Amino acid sequence: MLRSPFIFELKWVAGPRSGQRASVHARYIATREGVARAEEDTPDPIVHARYLDERPGSTGLFGPDPAPPPSLEAVQAEVSARPWHWQAVISLREEDATALGLRAPPDWRDLARRVMPQFAIHAGLAEADIRWVGAVHRKAGQPHVHLLAWLAEGAPPRQPRLQRPELRDIRRMIAHELYGPLRAELAAERTAQRDLLVAAGRHNLAFLRRVDVEAHAESPTGGALPPAFPRTDLTELGHRIVALSAQMPDHGRLALAYMPPAIRDEARATADWILSRPALAEAVQGLREATRSLTALYTIQPQAADAAWARAHTDVRDRIAQAVLRAAAKRPVRQRRAGRIPPERGLAAQVLSGAHGLLERERLRAEAKAELARDQAAARAEVRSQAERSAQMGTDR
Repeated sequence: MLRSPFIFELKWVAGPRSGQRASVHARYIATREGVARAEEDTPDPIVHARYLDERPGSTGLFGPDPAPPPSLEAVQAEVSARPWHWQAVISLREEDATALGLRAPPDWRDLARRVMPQFAIHAGLAEADIRWVGAVHRKAGQPHVHLLAWLAEGAPPRQPRLQRPELRDIRRMIAHELYGPLRAELAAERTAQRDLLVAAGRHNLAFLRRVDVEAHAESPTGGALPPAFPRTDLTELGHRIVALSAQMPDHGRLALAYMPPAIRDEARATADWILSRPALAEAVQGLREATRSLTALYTIQPQAADAAWARAHTDVRDRIAQAVLRAAAKRPVRQRRAGRIPPERGLAAQVLSGAHGLLERERLRAEAKAELARDQAAARAEVRSQAERSAQMGTDR
């Protein structure tokens, strides 16, 4: 687990003394204490001996080419003649750098050689338009690489300041290069876990989403937004609520099962009327199809699907009837006489919207249960298939 994000600092230096400052910066990154000398990377002892003989005053500078390392004096002469330059640092905590494969100076140099060509592209230039050098500093606890870049001779002109989108893209590019090995490792772990689950039968890929589907089956969310209900429907339902309110008892439990038969029948008739509204036809049809599809997973008898839909329809109707009772219990007739009633159409709109939400939630619940049932059937089939293959292998032996 990585402990901290990487650090990327970039600044541009321009002005009359920018060349002198670039020359000083080049010497600083090339020779400061803790810099990784370029000759430390030379694997061949013969080449290494020759290098030490020919270049005793070597520094920590490196460039796009692995060999030979750039000369500090040549870099200073070239960069001091430029009107501006970029200075950058890429840094990580030591344990994070180790986890990402940046264990030695050659790893950091390889990172810089991957990053800088893309840096040029994000700055609107070609790779050949930028000249650059770098140096790896092995600071205890915080290794980092310094980069010094400037425009090559003949490169198209551009301002040194990078725009915010350019800086954002450069940071994303560096993150991609840094965390690429970690992403590959995590992907390999996920693949191994997935293969293990598939091999285990019941714990296949369908199991990974089962928890989410079960939660959706218990408490569905989402669904379509309520439709626009016609004014005539709102007026008619408002009248029905007012009429029912006049019949409501003054006390007792506000529950459909405890209402007098006449009031209970009237509330259910109003709920049936609500379910017959054209604005709710699509929601009713969606619940009907989801209920029948769920039933079809357990039986092929057509009457079973009809019975399941009848039960679902009755349950929804009674729950809507309960909502009608709650609206009527607000005493719209008495409040109207006192001049305090909200419009009946407001109560009607609440009941109709609630009915639509109820239909959508029950549809989503049925669809989630159907998905769970299909997953369970697939898991059972996989277990049977594995048992048959195991038995067949035993027979073959």
